[in-house]
Amino acid sequence: MTRIASAPLGRLRPLRALLLGSVFAGFAATGASAETLSVTGITQGAATGPYELSVASVEVVDGNINEGAVRGLFTGAPGALDALATLDAKSVIIPEIKVSYPSYVEGAGPSVITYRDITLTDVANGVAASAHVGGTDFSGAESVTGTFGEMSVGRFDLAALLGFYGLTAAPAAGTEMKEVYADFKFSGGSLKGGDAFSCEFGTGELGSFSARPLKQNFTEINALIVEADAAQKAGTEVAPETVDKLVRFYADMFTAFSSTPMTFSGFNCSGKDDKGNPLTVASGPITVGGFEPAIYPAISLNDFDMTVENDGLLKFGNFTWKKMDFSAAIAAIEAATKLDEAYFTTNWRKLVPALDGMSLANLTIDVPDPESSGKRITGTLGAFDATLGNYVNGIPADISLNLANFILPITADMTDLPVADLLARGVDKLDISLGTKLAWDQATSTINVDDVLIDMGALGRVNLSGTFGNATESLFADNTDEATMAAMLLTLRDVTIEIEDRGMSALAFAAGAKDAGQSEAAFRTAVAGMAQGMTLAFLGNTTEALTAAQQLGTFLSGASHLKLTITAKDEAGIGLADLAAAETNPAALAGKLNVVAEASGEPVELPVLDTPAPSTQDEKRDLKAPAAQ
Repeated sequence: MTRIASAPLGRLRPLRALLLGSVFAGFAATGASAETLSVTGITQGAATGPYELSVASVEVVDGNINEGAVRGLFTGAPGALDALATLDAKSVIIPEIKVSYPSYVEGAGPSVITYRDITLTDVANGVAASAHVGGTDFSGAESVTGTFGEMSVGRFDLAALLGFYGLTAAPAAGTEMKEVYADFKFSGGSLKGGDAFSCEFGTGELGSFSARPLKQNFTEINALIVEADAAQKAGTEVAPETVDKLVRFYADMFTAFSSTPMTFSGFNCSGKDDKGNPLTVASGPITVGGFEPAIYPAISLNDFDMTVENDGLLKFGNFTWKKMDFSAAIAAIEAATKLDEAYFTTNWRKLVPALDGMSLANLTIDVPDPESSGKRITGTLGAFDATLGNYVNGIPADISLNLANFILPITADMTDLPVADLLARGVDKLDISLGTKLAWDQATSTINVDDVLIDMGALGRVNLSGTFGNATESLFADNTDEATMAAMLLTLRDVTIEIEDRGMSALAFAAGAKDAGQSEAAFRTAVAGMAQGMTLAFLGNTTEALTAAQQLGTFLSGASHLKLTITAKDEAGIGLADLAAAETNPAALAGKLNVVAEASGEPVELPVLDTPAPSTQDEKRDLKAPAAQ
């Protein structure tokens, strides 16, 4: 028997097939006295839409559903899915559901998804004790094929799922979350693209998924999506009222479900890059935190490895995209009377989700430099973390950034560095760590800056902290001119600089002395004297200034530690205008600052390493340039 669906439901056929293919699960043996309903030859044509569906047979044991209702589940008759919401059955068995739809590649045949061995067990008033899909096959354009293994759930509330999607004749209403299914398990699968690539996917598990009814049903939204697609293909503007309804629908959906965390054991893919080199991409476990209304959880990818034979690699131990909170964005949408282009242009900052940040650990990279032929980008990174919070009008007012142990090998092509001097002193790599923390305090109109860190490993370390004043909420204003003016009115209240010299000054002074034609000791003395003079010029000839200048001179003369604290005498701080004036007139800051400096620690040097004398064997290997005797 063949039946053609009406046009408005055409695009819902894949959703309907997926729904039925994922909920009809579990097999139960029945006694000889059980009543069995068998319905065969169910097909859905594509006369009014691009999708086709066929179901060879459906077997219902001890059910409260008739043949017409079973056929209606697949053919899209209005209200047909209501039968699932009140279904009673000992078991429902569907050997196969096949869905065909046009390929995205022009001229290619249709793509086909086939669900196999679908069963439901012990269904009472629309709630199944278990559900099971034995497997799923896919075939599409460019010889892409896929096979996915068993999927199953424990308790499955069909009525709750239909209510969530609004796929019943009388849509459910209410705000109560109901558990839709529990104990989801996926046994893995594979995907292959001819000889181009192949992938193996691991197992997955999810504890439970809960949802409440949406304010609009999918049938209505599908019609709006079709309308929007048609407008875009025709090159015309999507109707503002359509945009309004779609945005509100998605905002509603983001608050309509929750779940427990999900785990996925990873994937392993192989193929070739555009140069024909063998390529592998693999991962370890992937975890997704629990969804909450308006909260998109953290996603973590572990043990990632992308290797291109004869070309390069990229590996990391963990990448985490942290939680995103859409609460403020959804509240702004719900409060808007009209969602049109003018609204989005004016209020886009209100729609930015509050992202908690991201992190990366144990990165190794060795790839060709796209900017310079023949060169490579190599290095390792211990960890990177960005933590964001306290969002004000779409901008994080609390920011913490940390990069630890970025190991960068020193090579001859690093023209910005004194490569020869570094290598001569045994420094063949840079171990770089960076960090900063900024926090806006609305009550005091201040920005606290902590741990602005630059750590160069064997060379040294610089750490900075301080406080900016007059940091008003205008810094976060929508109006660019207002925000810019607020930034210009910031003041500097205090700053503390701590320097730990592990050998960087020895390297710098050695290079400077060489260029100046002086001894290193003489060059240090000259630089220290210049710095002392500049300090007195800035601060004035006071006892405090003299002490600070003396300590600065001590540090530049060889001490390994310096702590310098500068505090504005005016509690309001020093404005940008004063700091700018000091660039041309150092005396502009005289009398406006308190300065405390303290130098300590023994000098640290990076001595030039002795170069081993070439051996006789070395001479034999290079007859053109024998070692000096």
